[in-house]
Formats: sequence, structure tokens, C-alpha cells
Amino acid sequence: MEEFEKVLKSHNWTDESTIRVLLNSNNKSTIKEILPRIRKYTNAVIIHYQEDLQTMAQIYIGDRTVTLA
Repeated sequence: MEEFEKVLKSHNWTDESTIRVLLNSNNKSTIKEILPRIRKYTNAVIIHYQEDLQTMAQIYIGDRTVTLA
């Protein structure tokens, strides 16, 4: 989560900035941890679910990808 916070803080936010989140559908509770942190920076969030994803989540912020194990 620390790397995730660092990427959020370092991103150059604009009105068009969005965050895409790919969540493991087997562990949907992760969204409760992620969303409050994202909402500090933007409300533009796109959430997708995938079954049996190898990680808890993959978060795409601009051209960077953060993987939560």
C-alpha cells in the first residue's frame, strides 16, 4: 500500500485524470481499503473485476501500474 500512496501523491492530477482498478473477484473486500485513498485525489474511478486474478488488485494511474499482492 505504501507504493500505491507514493504513486497517488506523485501523479500530476488534472480534471481528466482517471484511475482504473482491476480487482480479484474472489476478494472484493479490497475495494474498501483502496477507494478511500483514491477519493482523496479523484472521484473518476473505473472498476473491473476478474475471476482468479493472481493478485488482489492492479491499479492503473496514468501510465503506471501498481500491483497489490
